[in-house]
Amino acid sequence: MSTTSASSSSTTTTPGSGRFKMLLAVVPYIVLYLLAIWLVALTDGNADPGRIRMLWQGFVPAVGLLAIWGGWQGMKTSAGGTRSYLIRQVLHWLATLLVIHLLFGETLRAFLTTEVHGFVAIYVLGLSAILAGIHMDWKMGLFGLFLVGGGVGIAFLNDNAMLLTLAGIAVVGVGLSVVFLRRTHH
Repeated sequence: MSTTSASSSSTTTTPGSGRFKMLLAVVPYIVLYLLAIWLVALTDGNADPGRIRMLWQGFVPAVGLLAIWGGWQGMKTSAGGTRSYLIRQVLHWLATLLVIHLLFGETLRAFLTTEVHGFVAIYVLGLSAILAGIHMDWKMGLFGLFLVGGGVGIAFLNDNAMLLTLAGIAVVGVGLSVVFLRRTHH
């Protein structure tokens, strides 16, 4: 009798486990939004082009890993299995990294300013995130829209208005994520 009660108690979930899962699903995106706001603000300033290149190239793998992690549940229900999913995702994000690397190369650096390089990096990464969102994880699609909106913010708004706009878009994106996750967990 104690054996069955022990096994049944191990399968029940604690009241806070749903909240923990929701936090686990949302917190990485909050970090991603904050890092993106910081990178966009740096790109808009008179920062060192080498440093900006290094930061953007370091940001792409972080976005890619989160996209792979976020799409993992959808991958389990799709055809092709784990190996196919991982190969497609790795190729997707390596291609994005390669394009951003080429944009910051010596040849283009002579023709484009740091700010223009930043615009293009934002748009390329935003497009990659939107496409990842379409194919696997909608939260990544929201993040891609956020990046493209950040690029538009740099182009058309002054610094303070741009940062406020990006912060507002980030809050809306995270808010939508939380609302959707609550509905799917209840």
